[in-house]
Amino acid sequence: MSDDTIKLLLVEDQQLVREGLKGLLALHDDIRLVGEASDGAEALELLAREQPDVILSDMRMPRLDGIGLIRALAARALKIPVVLLTTFDDASAFDEAVRAGARGFLLKAISPDTLVQALRDVVGGSTALRPLLTERMERAPVERAFAATPEPEPLSPKELQVLRLVASGRSNTEIAALLGNSEGVIKNHCSAVFAKMGVRDRTQAVLRAIDLGWI
Repeated sequence: MSDDTIKLLLVEDQQLVREGLKGLLALHDDIRLVGEASDGAEALELLAREQPDVILSDMRMPRLDGIGLIRALAARALKIPVVLLTTFDDASAFDEAVRAGARGFLLKAISPDTLVQALRDVVGGSTALRPLLTERMERAPVERAFAATPEPEPLSPKELQVLRLVASGRSNTEIAALLGNSEGVIKNHCSAVFAKMGVRDRTQAVLRAIDLGWI
């Protein structure tokens, strides 16, 4: 087995859907299922013995849903990225997921290739926030957690360029290759962007940038 194999924990309460996802993921040699759970509470129990690289979770489940799982991971200081799956193209659900810290938010109607690539992107340090939902949020004003946040310091042209590439879902490695910089330089730019915007990570930066009309 390659060291590049992605270890995945699958969390889905509907057995038929879970079996379908397992069958899909089994077709890809670089993804290995290390556990499956019917809700977030069961997933947390599995984490005591498994160390997945990423969690693919349904958003709405009994007992502990996908949002609750993300918050529980944060409370335990477990930095495992979570990709949420949802049935409905709901901007308010997207907003809730991103504010909770989801690294991905995908519709169950997406293609198998899109799902698998999203998992790879998230493990690589990027995000998987579908452009369709991002565009809707740009058009429809929604109350944000940033409402009382002061106007951020303006970004330099290079910082804004990096932010827009982050919002497109590219990893630091990909951005560095596109801009002809080292990955360390891009990380420094990202840190400066986060500090100026008053956010803590990539997903919050994207959400804040949408609010501000920067992307």
